[in-house]
Amino acid sequence: MPNPLPTWSKSVGTLLSHPGDQPPQHQVSLTVNDGVIQAIAPADLADHPDWLALPALANAHDHGRGVAPFVFGALDQALELWLPSLKLSPSVPVYESAALAMARMARGGVGSVMHCHNPASPNVMEEMLQVCQAARDVGVRLGLAVSMNDRNSLSYGHTDRLLNLIPESDRSAVEQLWNQPPRSPQEQLQLVDDLAATCGDDDRITIQYGPRGPQWCSPELLEAIAEASANTGRRVHMHVLETRYQREWADAHYPQGLITYLDEIGLLSPRLTIAHGIWLTPAEMERLAERGVIVSVNTSSNLRLRSGLAPYRQLVQSGVPAAFGLDGMAINDDDDALKELRLNYHLHAEVGMEQSLTLSHFFRAHRYGATVVTHRQDIGTLEPGMAADILMLNRAALMADVVPDLCDEAALVMARGASRYVDSLYVAGHPVVSAGQVVGIDEEAIAADVRHALTHPPDRVYSLQPLVQRYQSALTQFYRQGWHQKHSEDD
Repeated sequence: MPNPLPTWSKSVGTLLSHPGDQPPQHQVSLTVNDGVIQAIAPADLADHPDWLALPALANAHDHGRGVAPFVFGALDQALELWLPSLKLSPSVPVYESAALAMARMARGGVGSVMHCHNPASPNVMEEMLQVCQAARDVGVRLGLAVSMNDRNSLSYGHTDRLLNLIPESDRSAVEQLWNQPPRSPQEQLQLVDDLAATCGDDDRITIQYGPRGPQWCSPELLEAIAEASANTGRRVHMHVLETRYQREWADAHYPQGLITYLDEIGLLSPRLTIAHGIWLTPAEMERLAERGVIVSVNTSSNLRLRSGLAPYRQLVQSGVPAAFGLDGMAINDDDDALKELRLNYHLHAEVGMEQSLTLSHFFRAHRYGATVVTHRQDIGTLEPGMAADILMLNRAALMADVVPDLCDEAALVMARGASRYVDSLYVAGHPVVSAGQVVGIDEEAIAADVRHALTHPPDRVYSLQPLVQRYQSALTQFYRQGWHQKHSEDD
């Protein structure tokens, strides 16, 4: 945990304490003590007249990909085909990958990151400790969901049928690479407890249960997680109904309804975050709202992986608290949450003159995102008593060609915000970005090491590609034949 900072004050030209909800304040002094905003008061003269201060953003769902999958041949395509291609990645140390991703996020205005860890080796605990260290060094808040799964690693059911579609000479290699024996539910729960105990002295890190998704988790595992979360109060972060094939699988295997089942076992609660939720029905959204479940909408990722467009407007209208995530797949591979905010704003707007969504809804999503990451309610607005997670944009650059006094600053951020306008970022009062650069790590040196690994890949990366393509071909046949919807060979 970082040492507390002494009290400090900065006066800025413009403050958006509740973007979209309250008008901007001008010539304002912010006083911070031990990571908390102590006072906000008028200032006769701003020290930083060109700064526009607003709450730091939150990335409510991510995987910490410092290396964009596209660069090693994991091309944008349907999720079920894309996942196997991640094995093509050259070996990049977990710390470096996570640190690069978090540094980019911080330069894009993100102060809180929800990281769903996908293990790259059997040493899962060491990998997750490296992720925690990366977050400490960059300076962002971290929610870390420990990946938990115990079934359907190769496909959504009917492994034998899938393997029959794969050339016999490839079957052993496919199973070895993509179908490792899972740990028992109790072993997986213990791993979460052990990691939480190890990181317990850092109040900027929150360890969470991370069931990968219902299609990858047995009822025994899901029920054990629900019970453990109820007993410990620990949050749960789970992918749910991301693709059409997952919806079809869920409908076939949970005739009472997947969301009904999750409710029956006690998983639906304010402690749960659902990532994606693209294929939720209106009735399911209403139930999530009743239970206080947060849904993380991950628009760029869903577009790139052919999953669809999440029903954000319907979620909001149903009363579901909806956050936004980058999912390691921002539309430009730049982890720029300000650009993602704008993409969501335009894609989820209604056609024509009827507009039920306002700027407030989209900025408020980042308050929900901070809850996803931290399970706290004191992050996401700038007022006395709230955490000093503060984003400073260069207002002068933002407004260089804007007619004065016509454009509201919140609308300006929505219309033009991007990482290039980020001057500073503070998390718990500590500087994370200054003059547009991350202060806690040497980002360029780490990036140079990663570029070397990518441009000098081992032969394995090239030799593995034909196997990945043959596996993808078999998966395409499997899902087209509808095997994910069948309980038995006789269906």
